[in-house]
Amino acid sequence: MKVLITGGSGLLGAKLRVIFEENKYDVYVLFHKKPIAGKNCFQIDITQKNDVIQVLKKISPDVVVHTAAYTNVDECEKNKDIAFAVNVQGTENVANATEKLNAKFMYISTDYVFNGNKGRYKEEDATDPIDFYGITKLEGEKSVTNICSDFVIARPSVIYGAAKKNFVTWVIDMFKNKKNFNIVTDQYVSPTFNGDLAKQLVALIDQDKTGIFHTAGGERISRYAFVKSIADIFNFDETFIDVIKMEDMNWIARRPKDSSLDVSKISKFKKPYLIMESLNLFKKEIEGQI
Repeated sequence: MKVLITGGSGLLGAKLRVIFEENKYDVYVLFHKKPIAGKNCFQIDITQKNDVIQVLKKISPDVVVHTAAYTNVDECEKNKDIAFAVNVQGTENVANATEKLNAKFMYISTDYVFNGNKGRYKEEDATDPIDFYGITKLEGEKSVTNICSDFVIARPSVIYGAAKKNFVTWVIDMFKNKKNFNIVTDQYVSPTFNGDLAKQLVALIDQDKTGIFHTAGGERISRYAFVKSIADIFNFDETFIDVIKMEDMNWIARRPKDSSLDVSKISKFKKPYLIMESLNLFKKEIEGQI
């Protein structure tokens, strides 16, 4: 099985490479700016259509896992042209090149395609993004369904891991440096450990599944309760947490209040880890770095 990962230097892409190699896949990686060592690694700008076609034709993968994206929610709101070029046009370029090779296309989407009014979203629930990041990722989903005959749309939520800065590593840094920090009590998500997400994608590849799957963590939790769980795992002092409401945050982009995901569908193929299971695995990876 020859698998190509876009966004190979990212939080998910880097972990996918490790997990895929452990599963004996023949792994190829695309990256944009941050170099990656290895003979099967190629630098590319996915917004350049011809370059994408040439690289994919050269590699000729069986599966393309498209993790590359412009993911900073506030930056997407400020730089809409860049966000659209990467998240929509870039996705279309990779999807078109994949389809020409008759390969499977796996698109990593987001819980932010939902408005957050109800939570515990199922795959068939109506999408209604409230920020530009979510809008571009939903447009990417639409492009995938229009272009590809064999595809998976995977929707995680709050991806974290040891390899790159993310919400959980930021929280740990604040605790380590004994700095007070604001955490909202009224936003609910399904935090997703990158190693768990990678294994969910492996299960979908191995069983040749198609369609939309909510590939998130196994529990719905508030940001505040999640941070308290992090403090428990690492024995940090919770008094550094300052509780706040979403309306009091100085965000540029709106955020859904409850974008938690129902993981019943993916659980038939790979049961997602619960929060403390994931955090314990994360702790084993990051120990020695803190």
